[in-house]
Amino acid sequence: MSVSTTTQRCFPTELIEEILNHVNCLPAKDIRSILDHPVEGYKGWRVATLTSCSLVCRAWLPRSRYHLFRSIYILHEDHAHFLQLIASPFCSFIHSIRTIYFRRQHLQETIYGSEDGLPKDHPEDSEAHWLHKALPTLPLSVFTNIQKLRIPDAKFNLMSEEDFMNTLSELSLSTTLTHLALNSCIFSTLDQIIQTLCSCRALNSLSLRYPELKEKPTPEDMLFQFQNATLPTSLSSLMISILEISNIDWILKIMSMVGASLKYLSIHIVPSMITSYDDAIDEVCRAINFDYHPNLESIAFDSLCTSDLWLGMSTRHIPAILQKITSSSIREVVLTLSDSCLSIYDPADLDAIDWASISEVLSQDSYSNLETIHVLKVSYCLYEKAMDIIAERMKGLLTKKNMSIDIVLWDDRETVMMPRFGW
Repeated sequence: MSVSTTTQRCFPTELIEEILNHVNCLPAKDIRSILDHPVEGYKGWRVATLTSCSLVCRAWLPRSRYHLFRSIYILHEDHAHFLQLIASPFCSFIHSIRTIYFRRQHLQETIYGSEDGLPKDHPEDSEAHWLHKALPTLPLSVFTNIQKLRIPDAKFNLMSEEDFMNTLSELSLSTTLTHLALNSCIFSTLDQIIQTLCSCRALNSLSLRYPELKEKPTPEDMLFQFQNATLPTSLSSLMISILEISNIDWILKIMSMVGASLKYLSIHIVPSMITSYDDAIDEVCRAINFDYHPNLESIAFDSLCTSDLWLGMSTRHIPAILQKITSSSIREVVLTLSDSCLSIYDPADLDAIDWASISEVLSQDSYSNLETIHVLKVSYCLYEKAMDIIAERMKGLLTKKNMSIDIVLWDDRETVMMPRFGW
């Protein structure tokens, strides 16, 4: 790709030059601050905007400013251009990239993969399902400093055997990839998803949001697969979201594969039908086994106040799951009240949480090392009222002798979750 072709289909040169001039005027300490805190407030949006700007505008390439933007967002319409960009002899930013996000077209995603936190159905020929073709073509190993990869809605089950092996090869060649997020991805078999996870040799954090298998495994299949697979011992953070009851058993078996290295766990349970919620709780409590995780320090529960229909009914799994932990290793419990960009403003939303039942469980000897309860996505203007409500409903725990526990409210999610999970 020659320099003369780099200005095709780009923003006006005057705009680009103006942006570059402002970037050049930034003091080094401000640039470092932006890079070190890419998700805080307006900085995150500005960096994301400039990143998108630089991706679609080839005129940035000769100026070599891509090193400022460590995250790449790739849509279907950008994919071919992006491959040309990184293949160019003029490309100077490859070694600066830390994060690659694949994104669905024209959709505002949350941490759960879509605008409302639930996976979406798309026609089979939709551009939403282009990733099974794109992944095998991404030379992941050329990004020598990549740390994070997020893949939403990829249909691994549609990959040819050759394409799947190429994908595994690229994942295994990356020695710096520490964070992997698979959102609403579909796999053919349990063996296929396990191969994918085991290929990431340096993994520290894994996010599995609503994974699906086309072929449900038999108990014999699961026994064989889990006896012959090993996840990296570096894996210490795991986020899981479960939509279908039929997926609970094998997803929690994957959790057990993490073993003693697991320190941070986030669980999100949203059964597809409200009438099946009790069955989901029973199945989770039957399948989950914390004996594999004696070093678990933090357990988080996500998206707890998302619908009036579920109010007061969708959080009963919290005390049930907490009851299963007996190792006395837990130091913090994290409750995220909303998965949207907005924090809760109504004190009535706190009624979705059975604070008294949680307090009763956390008062047991198995939580003798508990130090902090983090409550996320509470509007700053509600802090005082929310603290009074929570303290009153958890007074059994807070007044217990020989225990000193802090309840900390947060307006955002990232301050607590990012250092622990990276997402």
